[in-house]
Amino acid sequence: MAAPRSIEVWFISAHKKAELEKMINAQPVKWFSKTAELECQEMGDFCFDPQYGLYKKDDASATVEGDKVETQKAPSIPAAKSLDRDLINCDSSNYFDIFCGKANQQSKSSPAKLDIWIDTSSSMREMDFSDKEGGCFRKSMMKRLDESCGFNKKVNVMMFDTSIKQAGSMDSLCVNQGLNDPKRLMDWIERSEAQKLVIITDIYEFHKDFSDFIEKKNGKFKGDKNPMTASQLLDMVDELARSCR
Repeated sequence: MAAPRSIEVWFISAHKKAELEKMINAQPVKWFSKTAELECQEMGDFCFDPQYGLYKKDDASATVEGDKVETQKAPSIPAAKSLDRDLINCDSSNYFDIFCGKANQQSKSSPAKLDIWIDTSSSMREMDFSDKEGGCFRKSMMKRLDESCGFNKKVNVMMFDTSIKQAGSMDSLCVNQGLNDPKRLMDWIERSEAQKLVIITDIYEFHKDFSDFIEKKNGKFKGDKNPMTASQLLDMVDELARSCR
């Protein structure tokens, strides 16, 4: 029988919303001071601090809007044909061919111990936008994981929206384009032969039909009750590395 032996779904929330909920639920409430020392995780010309958000390197008080930072344009997708495709394998040599070759009707077994399916639909733009250097936390997570688990070697990396395909390069993980299809996602999970499957998607995909489906598979959730932001993906690298060994 198909279906993974182990399934985890990580729901990513927008940073501001997650931090606001944590602040409201905190006992006692602690207000963050802009004059405090900030932790700078470089994102192009900007810095990101888990407690403060995105700010300019030389002016922490300046407000930075995500849509202004995101300047990289994704390749266009032919609307009609994209809905007719299912599982597509691709490699780095044909990244700009969005379909990357022939569509397969049945997913193939992977020798990797760990499969990671990463949502690259347009709704992920709100949760993990691409900076002007083409970077995002999904890509940063995979770059760190690559040191322990070879990209598409010990870990099989897929990207999905209304279709699912093998990630040809890490840069493709920051492309936020297309829609989600929860029925197709459940079907792909049913037919997957992964040993362990980790799905990274946005909190908008947390609805009853999907959660009931995962629970019937004895799957686990992260980010459903306690908000999980894209920056926290970097904290999960060690856990993922243990799974691919």
